[in-house]
Amino acid sequence: MMSTHDFLSVYDAKIAEYLLAVTYLALFVPMWRFVHGGAAASVTVSPAVRVPSSAAKAAALGWFSIPDGVALHSGHAWARTASDGVLTIGIDEFAQKLIDPDRVILPKAGDHVIQGQPAFAVGDTVATVPVLSPVNGEVVEVNPKASLRDPYGAGWLFKVKVPAAAKNAHLMVGDMARDYLERAAQALSLRMNPELGVVMQDGGTPIHGIAKALAGDSWTSLARHYLQTEAADSKKK
Repeated sequence: MMSTHDFLSVYDAKIAEYLLAVTYLALFVPMWRFVHGGAAASVTVSPAVRVPSSAAKAAALGWFSIPDGVALHSGHAWARTASDGVLTIGIDEFAQKLIDPDRVILPKAGDHVIQGQPAFAVGDTVATVPVLSPVNGEVVEVNPKASLRDPYGAGWLFKVKVPAAAKNAHLMVGDMARDYLERAAQALSLRMNPELGVVMQDGGTPIHGIAKALAGDSWTSLARHYLQTEAADSKKK
């Protein structure tokens, strides 16, 4: 006859076996998944990573270029220093393609130009748009035969002698200048939509005369906006 002590011993043993079986099953399932390439028993969840807005920028358009050694003003005129210290002035490729000028009104030798103020104008036979001077100084030579389809070469417009005390800040060179032109291209591309096909060549670069293609007879207002002539006028008031 089984005593109470013997019964409890058997019961305790059964309980122990049951708990052991449950524990085995609990460990077997994740281990089986792990061995067969499943999920690990525990997973550490990392917090979401915020992507900087700069990393989400649209792909570079590369529509407009600027050579090394050319300093760019925000009004899209440039200055290049010669060995004698005289600065050569012209318009950048953005302004050239925006307007496609066939006429230029230049200052005269002896005139003084002021950085950030209108110094010359470009346009067609009907209308012109003022362009801001990139530097302070005295005009010493003009180029009446400027080839405006070659903005950084034969399309130079005039030369300026800069006084020793003159300050010509706010000019961009190298990557800073190229980045400025890229941002201008991005802004212009937004303005083009949905007229993008009207102002692009087959090769994917802008046509000459973007302002007229987009705005027609109101092209001067559009050009003044991008060349910052409007901002210069508002500062005078």
